[in-house]
Amino acid sequence: MTERKTKQQSKVAECLPHENPIMRADYTEQEVQALRALYEGNASERQQKLILPYILRAAGTHDLSYRPGDSLATAFAEGKRFVGTTLVWMLKSAPTRTDPDKIAARELDDVNSRADNKPDH
Repeated sequence: MTERKTKQQSKVAECLPHENPIMRADYTEQEVQALRALYEGNASERQQKLILPYILRAAGTHDLSYRPGDSLATAFAEGKRFVGTTLVWMLKSAPTRTDPDKIAARELDDVNSRADNKPDH
């Protein structure tokens, strides 16, 4: 039981935000390699699943933005957090008008010329 509690405490400690929001989130070698592979377009399924939690952690998505006595640090932390909450919203709630299979089959060069990528006016 003690070993299990120690592992849980370790996981909690890993998730604690830095006091100063300007400090970069801690990362592992695997996370760096996963992000580089994702950028290059050849990330494995495991790497793809590994990098999103890091991005959300780096953005402070699930952290409290408020920094007592420092309104600028609070604003900075909230700006970072907004990036993470936007990614979560896109993954879970953003409406789309196109079948996901059709989106996956598109070429990246076509992104700006598509009719479904134009704002509704």
